[in-house]
Amino acid sequence: MFVTDALAQGTATTPVDSSPMAQFFGGGLSFPVMMALMFAILYFMVIRPQNREKKKLQQRVDALKKGDKVLTTSGMFATVVSLEADRAILRI
Repeated sequence: MFVTDALAQGTATTPVDSSPMAQFFGGGLSFPVMMALMFAILYFMVIRPQNREKKKLQQRVDALKKGDKVLTTSGMFATVVSLEADRAILRI
């Protein structure tokens, strides 16, 4: 074996994927980008709809008045007898 053959064998490189996605995610940014993507999915699929439903429920509770008919979370139908700051008295 000649010296030039040994040098040629030592400098062999592996093929590199030159696609744009491989270049973008191939560096050290892949983990932070993936975590940001996962948080965005979590936010739009879970957190945002939950906050929207919470606001709707609060609006309905604020709109209650004496004599309204309601369905409790336990499944009982009732009529609002009186409203206080933090509670409603119901007649079942």
